[in-house]
Amino acid sequence: MIEASAIRRSASAMRTALVGQQTICFSSRKLSGPAPGVGRVIEGVERNGREFEFTWDDGLVLHTNLRRSGSWDLYRVGDRWRRKHADAAALIESEDWVAVCFDAAEVETYRKEPIDRHPSRGRVGPDLSDPDVDREIVVEAILHHSDPSIRIREALLDPRVVRGLGNVYAAEALWATRLSPWARVGDIARSDLIMLVNYASRILNEHLNALGDDGFVNLVPFEVYGRNGHVCNRCGDSIEVTNTLPDNRPLYWCPKCQTRLDWRLLDDTPPGGAQPS
Repeated sequence: MIEASAIRRSASAMRTALVGQQTICFSSRKLSGPAPGVGRVIEGVERNGREFEFTWDDGLVLHTNLRRSGSWDLYRVGDRWRRKHADAAALIESEDWVAVCFDAAEVETYRKEPIDRHPSRGRVGPDLSDPDVDREIVVEAILHHSDPSIRIREALLDPRVVRGLGNVYAAEALWATRLSPWARVGDIARSDLIMLVNYASRILNEHLNALGDDGFVNLVPFEVYGRNGHVCNRCGDSIEVTNTLPDNRPLYWCPKCQTRLDWRLLDDTPPGGAQPS
């Protein structure tokens, strides 16, 4: 497991080396979402725990979750890497520097939301990857969200509400509780939120404890994440995937058995007035 101090030093070094620099090259063998464009300027490098986010000047954000064994390494262009090139999960190259990600559990991009969408900007929520976290704080944050029309899947991916979950475990927790990703937080009962948050915390920590040396989970396959077109193990229908606004991250769900509180089935008024993509 990479020490927290090393993670902090890595984030600081990349922030110093990359912010304000143009992207010469980007590559990733496991990227979900659009790739950052050549010539785009890196505006920020942020870290929350073991989650890294790189922001470009066009609003695109690269999110990586290192879990327990992942790392971001920084090299001068032309320097010898400490690991094989084939092991790289993502690479960002500027004129002078190359930042390389190894063993990330998630590598995905999304579009940054407007700053004024979250009145609580600057605050960070509890980290569900901590087995001692107070899950009731997460339940309360969702229950009393400033925007009751926000979709539950968006709330679970908002670091101001909860950290550590990520796209993978948000999808798995919603499937397990049969909640539609399009359910509005204002329509969800406290009892359902307790069940959702407890399950998300449990499966996340079970998988973290089962990570192999390569940074991937040595457990049974996920129920929905990454299983587009496969049969749902609960109802036999096909798992689907779509990229949803505002973040354009891939959303995996079962359209047959995962429909609880789907606003599209309740009325004709979408959250924020926008049609789902």
